[in-house]
Amino acid sequence: MKKLIYLTLLFLSIGIIQAKAQDKIYKKDGGVLETKVTEVGNTEIKYKVFANLNGPIYTISKSAILKIVYENGTVETYDQPEAPTIERRAQNVYVELLGQGLLFTANYDTRFSKKRNGLGGRIGIGAIGSDGDNIVTIPISLNYLLGEGKNFFEIGLGATYATASVLDTNGSTVFGTMSFMYRLQPVKSGFNLRVGFTPIFNADAFIPYYAGISLGYTF
Repeated sequence: MKKLIYLTLLFLSIGIIQAKAQDKIYKKDGGVLETKVTEVGNTEIKYKVFANLNGPIYTISKSAILKIVYENGTVETYDQPEAPTIERRAQNVYVELLGQGLLFTANYDTRFSKKRNGLGGRIGIGAIGSDGDNIVTIPISLNYLLGEGKNFFEIGLGATYATASVLDTNGSTVFGTMSFMYRLQPVKSGFNLRVGFTPIFNADAFIPYYAGISLGYTF
């Protein structure tokens, strides 16, 4: 009877020692590997299956591992947070009817930093003509976008150079411009829309309810 008890205790002790001698690899998919780790590389782990230590060496990518618990109790974790998404500078091309371009213009707009909102600027050019009469406008402005996602409110201030040749008379002037506009600008790329009020002014006049609309593409 005593021998049976001694043998039972011996087998239990051996089992406990063997259990503690395992290196356990905890995988991100929920699996647990009972192993003997043989090598820890920069991107992968090499190991043997604990139940077959004379068998082949296996490898597993660190990206698939949550942690390793070694036989001595040491824990190594590999669950690294995802790298943050690098925000791209918002750039737009669009055609504008009326607005800060006064008539009809093609424009380029960009942020000054790698953001979808904040401070930026636009420049454009437009021309219309018929029977030798023509008008050319060049709008330049700074603007600031308030908002997140794809919906923004644009506040802007700029100047538009206008030159005209009408009835053999040539002339040019500069108008001050402002913008108070809703802007639909996609998070990554795609169709964009601007619509709102663009007051214009010079030394002789101020038109507070001038308005404009633009359609284009964001990239």
